Amino acid sequence: MARISQRAMNNVVIIAMLVMIALFNLDSLRPQKNVVETRSLLPENAYVLKIEHDGHSLERIGQQWRQKGHTESLAITPDVQFSHWQRGVLNPVTKVPADLSQTQPYIVVAWLAGNSNGLVYAIYPNTSPTVIKFENNWYTLTNTDIDNLLPWTL
Repeated sequence: MARISQRAMNNVVIIAMLVMIALFNLDSLRPQKNVVETRSLLPENAYVLKIEHDGHSLERIGQQWRQKGHTESLAITPDVQFSHWQRGVLNPVTKVPADLSQTQPYIVVAWLAGNSNGLVYAIYPNTSPTVIKFENNWYTLTNTDIDNLLPWTL
């Protein structure tokens, strides 16, 4: 029977532990596919402070909402406008429409409490359904429409 020195046995234990760690973490070592899923327009339970677009904004004032901008009266109240932002759903797009390169998107920034950077949405008008680019992924908008999200664009 072969005898192993104490130093060699320590090396065997160390290598065995490294192999076990690699086996337990095999899923995290493999590159994950970037799977885009359906998501809410605004993160759930997020405390939204302000939604800005082109000099217009929807701002939180205590528990109420206020619309600011160049337009005096809008067809939709601030509370209803925010409820449309909450109910909006983004569905992943498998194929991006080719004619978007000629359309200038509306850039909208939603500011959340506790985040130093806002959520940036590129909303492409005059598409059916409305196409949105968010976090380098393409989506279509359901459960609401652009006229309710940005009533000042009418």
